[in-house]
Amino acid sequence: MQRGGKRVDATSAARITRVGRILVLSACAVALPVVADDTVFEGYDAFYATLPDRLFTTADERTLDDVQSIGGQAFRAWGGLPAHGARPTPGAHRVEVPGPDIRIDGRTLPVARAAVFPGEDATEVGADARLFVGARDVCLQGVAPTSSGTAQRHVHVRLVIDAFTSRARRYDLPSLFGSCLQLTRSGRSGVRFFAARYRASEETSQPDGVVFDGWQLRGGAFARTTASMRVVFAEPDNVYRFRRVPP
Repeated sequence: MQRGGKRVDATSAARITRVGRILVLSACAVALPVVADDTVFEGYDAFYATLPDRLFTTADERTLDDVQSIGGQAFRAWGGLPAHGARPTPGAHRVEVPGPDIRIDGRTLPVARAAVFPGEDATEVGADARLFVGARDVCLQGVAPTSSGTAQRHVHVRLVIDAFTSRARRYDLPSLFGSCLQLTRSGRSGVRFFAARYRASEETSQPDGVVFDGWQLRGGAFARTTASMRVVFAEPDNVYRFRRVPP
C-alpha cells in the first residue's frame, strides 16, 4: 500500500509494538458507520447503534434482581439456580455481581485477575447497572454508586469473553461514555471498542466534543488501531446531544 508517498508492505503494515499491556497496531482497516452530517444524536447509545458488527444489542439486555445477601455478602443476580442436587439445564446460565467482581455459573472472575484498561479503577456498579448476555460473551456496565456531577459520565464496563467456557477472561474497559453497546467483533479481528476523550475548542479551551480512539483485544492485551471517530456538541453545555464530524 502507499502511505505519504512511501510504499508500506504487508509485513510493515501489520507490525505490532508491545508497550506493557498495550499493543500498538500501525495499521488496521475498520468499517465505521456512515452518518449524515446533520444527524443530531440524543445520547451515546443512539450513536453506538450505528456501529456495524456489534457484540450486543438491546435485545441481549437482561434484568438484574434486587440486591440480595448470602453469608453477609450483598449481590445482584440474573438467572435461576438449579434445585439442590439437580444439574443445570443446558444453555441456562446465571450471572452474579458481588461488589467489583462478577460470577458466571459459579465461577468468580475477580477484578484482581482482570485486564484493566490504563487509567481505569476497580469499582462497584450502582443501581443503574445493566447486564447484557450473548451466546458467547457477557457484559456489565454501570456508574459507580459514589459518583456525582461529571463523574457520572464514566460508565464502567466489564466484559467477559468466552464467558461460559474455561477460557473465560475478564476485561475492564474505558469508562468515559462507556457502554456494552459500543463493543464490536468482526471476523478474526477480535473484539473492538473505543476509548473516548474530550476535544477542546481552540477558541475557548473548553471541550466542544469527543474523540473516540479505536482499540481491540489481542492476546490478553489492549491493541490500538487506526480507527477514529469524532463528535461535536450541538449545545455547549450538553454533552449528550451531538453530531458526528470527520476525525
